[in-house]
Amino acid sequence: MQRTPYKKLDLDHGHSLDVFDDSRKIGADAWVVIMTAIMKIPVERSLFTSQPLSDKEFDDILETLGSPIEYRYRLERNMIMDHEKDAVLENLVNTFLDNTGQYVANPKFPEKLALKAYRDRVEKGGKK
Repeated sequence: MQRTPYKKLDLDHGHSLDVFDDSRKIGADAWVVIMTAIMKIPVERSLFTSQPLSDKEFDDILETLGSPIEYRYRLERNMIMDHEKDAVLENLVNTFLDNTGQYVANPKFPEKLALKAYRDRVEKGGKK
């Protein structure tokens, strides 16, 4: 799928949040308006600052998750008329940033995301 970049936010924790317009036409003058936010986070030792990890723990996290890991959030609205598309997309982006922007901008977010993804993968019994 060809993504249309909409906005890029460089966050204080050193990672970028890329926002895309993934909308697609579903009729002569109707759209499904889709906003997708993606943050790619390299799994590096420097990511883990809350608690020291042994080499074995870090290697296991890296082997389990691979690198980079990805945070992805998507909002969509269906059956939007041509003349409303841009305003609806802007509203979806603003809603996401208002409701979730502070959360993903938190300095601990990348580390917490990686640790949660690791725990989830281990609980399901699967590696990469």
